[in-house]
Amino acid sequence: MNLQNNMGILAAFMLYLAAMMGIGIYYSRRQKKLSQFILGDRKLGPWVTSMSAEASDMSGWMLMGLPGFAYLNGLSAFWTGFGLIVGTAGSHFAVIIDEAHTAFGKQASHNVRQVLTDKNELRETVEEFGIESREAENNMQDQMLAELQAARSINSGHISYFAFTATPKSQTFALYGRNGKAFDTYSMKQAIEEGFILDVLKNYTTFQTMFELVSKIDLPEDTPEYEKQNALRLMMQYVNQHPYVINYKANMMVDYFMQHSAQKMKGQAKAIVVTSSRANAILFHQAITRRLKEKYNGEIKALVAFSGEVEINGNKYTEEKINGFGIKDNGIAVEFKQPNQRFLVVADKFQTGFDQPLLHTMFVDRKLGGVQCIQTLSRLNRCHPDKQDTLIIDFVNKHEDIKAAFEPYYDTTWLQGNYNPSNIYEYKNDIERRKLFTQNDIDKVVTLLLCGDEQQIAGIPSILGQLVNEYVKPLPEEEQELIRKEVNRYIRQYGLLAQLMKFLDPDLERFYMFCKLYYKYLPYTKETLPLDILEKIDLDKYRIQLAEQGCITLEGEDGELTPPSTAGISGGEKEFDHLDHLIHMMNEPYEGFLNENDQIILELLRQLRNDPNIKQAFSAENSRSSLLKMVEKEFNKKVATQLGKYINLKKLLNSNQAFNEEFLNMLVTFLGQSFHTSNVLEYNEELLKDVMFEKLEDTFSELCGHGYRELEEVLDCLFAILKTHTVKNLDGLNTMIPNQLNKFYRGENEPVDLKVIFAALLPKYEAFLRKLYYLKEGEQFMSTKGADGWVAIVKTFHEIDNLYYNHGKNPKLNTFETYYKCISKWRNENVHHAPELPDAEVAPAIHMVVSMYIYAVMVSITDLEMAGCELDNSGVTVPVMYPSAPAASYEMDTYSRDNSEEDEPVQKVAECPINKMNEEEKMDLLKRSILKAQSYTPLFTKKRHWMSIYKMAAHKNIIIDGDYAYFVQRIGMMDLKNMPDGLSANYLDRMNKGVFADDLSEWTSTGLSGMKRSEFTDIKETAEKFGEIIDETRHNE
Repeated sequence: MNLQNNMGILAAFMLYLAAMMGIGIYYSRRQKKLSQFILGDRKLGPWVTSMSAEASDMSGWMLMGLPGFAYLNGLSAFWTGFGLIVGTAGSHFAVIIDEAHTAFGKQASHNVRQVLTDKNELRETVEEFGIESREAENNMQDQMLAELQAARSINSGHISYFAFTATPKSQTFALYGRNGKAFDTYSMKQAIEEGFILDVLKNYTTFQTMFELVSKIDLPEDTPEYEKQNALRLMMQYVNQHPYVINYKANMMVDYFMQHSAQKMKGQAKAIVVTSSRANAILFHQAITRRLKEKYNGEIKALVAFSGEVEINGNKYTEEKINGFGIKDNGIAVEFKQPNQRFLVVADKFQTGFDQPLLHTMFVDRKLGGVQCIQTLSRLNRCHPDKQDTLIIDFVNKHEDIKAAFEPYYDTTWLQGNYNPSNIYEYKNDIERRKLFTQNDIDKVVTLLLCGDEQQIAGIPSILGQLVNEYVKPLPEEEQELIRKEVNRYIRQYGLLAQLMKFLDPDLERFYMFCKLYYKYLPYTKETLPLDILEKIDLDKYRIQLAEQGCITLEGEDGELTPPSTAGISGGEKEFDHLDHLIHMMNEPYEGFLNENDQIILELLRQLRNDPNIKQAFSAENSRSSLLKMVEKEFNKKVATQLGKYINLKKLLNSNQAFNEEFLNMLVTFLGQSFHTSNVLEYNEELLKDVMFEKLEDTFSELCGHGYRELEEVLDCLFAILKTHTVKNLDGLNTMIPNQLNKFYRGENEPVDLKVIFAALLPKYEAFLRKLYYLKEGEQFMSTKGADGWVAIVKTFHEIDNLYYNHGKNPKLNTFETYYKCISKWRNENVHHAPELPDAEVAPAIHMVVSMYIYAVMVSITDLEMAGCELDNSGVTVPVMYPSAPAASYEMDTYSRDNSEEDEPVQKVAECPINKMNEEEKMDLLKRSILKAQSYTPLFTKKRHWMSIYKMAAHKNIIIDGDYAYFVQRIGMMDLKNMPDGLSANYLDRMNKGVFADDLSEWTSTGLSGMKRSEFTDIKETAEKFGEIIDETRHNE
């Protein structure tokens, strides 16, 4: 019974569904384009539009609910239906506009009116005005253009506009106001008094920035002149982007927030940093992130928001590249809600309409004025139950500037004067007087545009291109720029004034349509900035000092806005001046305020930057603690030679340990940026793997997935291996290799940086194979007596070794045969160093090396699994049967015997205690051992004895074999006395010949080049003695 009752309902639903699908299919076949089908070819009248809107609004209620209501209640349901019909039948619409100060002159507003206005009504409007055409054949076209123009008018009676904004412009009042005033005002003053928003001007602190530029060179009398405006702008940009300035301000921001704001709102307060450019936003984000990591353990994070892609020092940045996958645009606002995301650095984004009640503090580092000032600062005015106040720190603007921007919008704002739509004729005449095209040209382009034939429309670019080539491009660049401005002004002003017109003129619409297309073909000459200035100037003094602090009080007087001037556009003559005069103009406002205490110790920085040991230390990517010690040592040396000049600074550093540490941190950061080796690009493993997959997919296309694992799995395994702890002398790879890969694949470095990456990755390939061997076999690789270590370790990887003998037999392996032979050749010729390659060959060489890293993993995955290793995100889990660290054969054996049981076998200690030491403990052991060796009869008397120290330190796991620069740097920090001269990384590299096996008894002079056997024997014997001293020093601790 129930089934029979429901069959009718089911049949009705099926019929309705079939009818809807039939209608859709029928009309889809009648349309040529998807937009015609979806949008009704933009020809829907008010009846269809309103009925469609009502159907969408009512949906199931209209379809099922209303009939059901009528069935249950009888005739009384008539009034409901009658009300719906009356409401739908009237062709009147309400348009609600938010942020109305941005909603004038837009094509979207014209499109809305066109959709909501009936064609017949537009025709009637045109007939009322009685359009007269210039020529008979233009009647139809003029009629069409007049209808388009009529649809722009905001005076149509069937549409009501409800516009909302906190910062109306004069155009806003002209379009949506009444007699120059708002229909209703809920002022900023009233909203603050009633507690709906907070007063962001109550706690407003400004800082004054002062600086002095100097010339790096002695300027000759005939120095070239520079265009003044661009030169001054570039010099100011140089100051604002100077690493010292960025770090100085970023440190102030982070420290101020952490000390004064972080605990506000029950510890939820957030900060926003408003910067002057996209490049500045990136630089500030890097500096803020660095400060948060170094001083506050990195628990608090920072996001950055800017548009597009930005290139700085050869590196390309996007929001997603910096913030992480998917964190861009609106995704930033979502991520910023996370409790640990407390800083947001922005450049022309999230400064209007962004609603985050937890925003408490704002740091401003850009010039603000007018509507932009109010919109930006008002990001802090949202209320929150725990929000009692706000805080703004401004490095650029003054109290009076902010007050001037806020005052017109504090209470009541109104428009003084009216817009005159007739001004559009003046703008049109300014273009026509140049005689760049004729009326026939305009008619021809617009006729083609309106014909609807795509083949004819395709001819428009050639017409416009020819006009521009003949009449515009021969003109001077200054004249071309004025033409662009005048055409652009007509387009913008027509979009506004056409909405206010109470007359119709099809020629204005025709001219507008032509200009919109014509503008796209006008040449745009990007101004060439005098970048050579940056090579000639330096920042000598810099100071930031408190200027004003407290509340900015507004008077509450009415704000008066006026329409913009209709004055013509003029280019103005460019002024030129010499560099010394330009420097004087930049410095003049601060003359007499700065002294030697404000110097940025530029000469000292230059000396440190040019120091070869420091250069080498930064290039080798030593730890920050090591760099701090080395920089401190070299800095003190250089200050000592110029004590008279820097006596005040030295006294301050000696008396204030906290400032001394802070100062040294800033020095290391600045030097790192100077060498382009600081980690400005945050490490993101998932993004790195995605990029590597894309770059390497073609190389491995014939192997991965064809007898070997998929490339994605191989890359996962590579990074898992590099997260796995094995033994100290191999685990140095764990951070070095991923960082270099990150720089190469995500940093797009300059050639000089590529050479550093190549020099880091190539020598470590052998160590990587040893790490793989350890994971497979559970013990360190020990080469046989007299065998070369590189050849021996490769022999344990049969599929790598077989590449040498491939000789083209297996075409799939030809590429990797070439790669392997190149690496072997480089390794054999240069031992532990990468060869010097031409710039163009460095990137391909890195690709070869990385491919061989991945090839080694690809052919080893199965062996790892057979050995019981398990792969996960934290690394490779080694079976418990393997010792956590193998016994090192060169370590002194330690025995223990219980006196009561003489037959108990001797037990060897499996783990070397040195492996448990941290870096500083190892260096301390090395230093004390050297001092002990020199305390009685000096052991080290000849230059070659540095080789004895180096090799024994490597064999004792104190350093990683091959890191010559690191060894030299650490020795330099020990202040050793009575040691042989001549230690350098190049010397060690040259001397590291022959075979230095793990067991001293296996050391052999095989392969020596340029070294006498007696010298080798001396190195070996001295190393044996030094090894005993290390053991003795360690066991006496």
